[in-house]
Amino acid sequence: MQELWFDLYQRIGWYPKADVYRCADGWLVKLELAGVTPQDIRISLEQDHLVVEGRRRDWCVAETQTCLSMEISYDWFRRAIPLPGQTDSANLRTEFRQGMLLIHLHDRSKQSHVQERI
Repeated sequence: MQELWFDLYQRIGWYPKADVYRCADGWLVKLELAGVTPQDIRISLEQDHLVVEGRRRDWCVAETQTCLSMEISYDWFRRAIPLPGQTDSANLRTEFRQGMLLIHLHDRSKQSHVQERI
């Protein structure tokens, strides 16, 4: 079991900061992912958690360079964000703007019911 945790720790190098907003029809989750390309991000719903994982790569290092200071975290990340209620993965929409990943999730419990008059 200890080996499993060590392997997970080795793989997950950092955790992006996240803001979670309750909206009229669901949720908006905003993650700070500067330097991460959309191709390196995977989003899934696991039970009552939104899981965002991926990798930030250091793309500007050359063999002739040496590092004087390194404050930016690179490598794999994984963030599991609990969301109350049932979210609908079919209605998951994403945007990537200025280093921020925005994930819009529709809440199944907030679906509007249309009534017909007879």
